[in-house]
Formats: sequence, structure tokens, C-alpha cells
Amino acid sequence: MMKPIIKLNTKEKAKLLHALFPNEIPEFLNHLQKFCAHIYERKEGYEKLWNPRLMHFERWRVTSGYILQLLESKRSKLESSSEAFANHLFFLDYATLTLNQLTKYAETESYNQRFKLAVPMFF
Repeated sequence: MMKPIIKLNTKEKAKLLHALFPNEIPEFLNHLQKFCAHIYERKEGYEKLWNPRLMHFERWRVTSGYILQLLESKRSKLESSSEAFANHLFFLDYATLTLNQLTKYAETESYNQRFKLAVPMFF
């Protein structure tokens, strides 16, 4: 029997989201990659405007670099495997950045109404 959503941890929720919406994952990963590249490559512009509420800018920038490397090396696995998606992108600082961008993606870029509702319900 499956646990209620409220009892799932972040990785379990990410795994379930991937399993329920596999067609959304490639577009989300495109969004995440674009965001991480902007943050990592354009330090000066973002650093001046940064609100350190979630994480100090330099830590956010370094995490963006790690996520970029991950997306380059394991992209197909992240798209095809809910286990890989959850384990690689939803732990420690990676989770903070990934969840931030997952929420933004669902709000502003996704056309899938069910996905748009699922993301805030899960997280």
C-alpha cells in the first residue's frame, strides 16, 4: 500500500512526480539547465540582485555548476529513471535549487494543468 503524500519524503515525492508525469521531465530539465547556466555564467548580474533567503548566492552558484555537470553527464538517465531523477536532483542543496525551479517551471512554463496542480500539492 502506498503512503499518503504527506508522509513521503522529498525524494519519494520527486520519484512519484516523475512516474506520474514522465513527459514533463525533459522540458523541466531544459528549464533547470537554462536557469543553472544563467546563474553560473552571469555571476555579476545576479549577485547584486540576490535575496539570500534560500541560500547565499555563491553557494547557489556553485550548486548550479554541479547540477549543470550532472545534466550533461546523466541527462538521459534523469529523463528515463524516476529513481535517478529523485536521487540526483533532490538531496541537500540540489533539492533546494531543484524545488525552487520546479515550482517556477510549473507556474510559468508548463502547459500540463495536472502537473501545474501536482507540484504545489506534492511540495
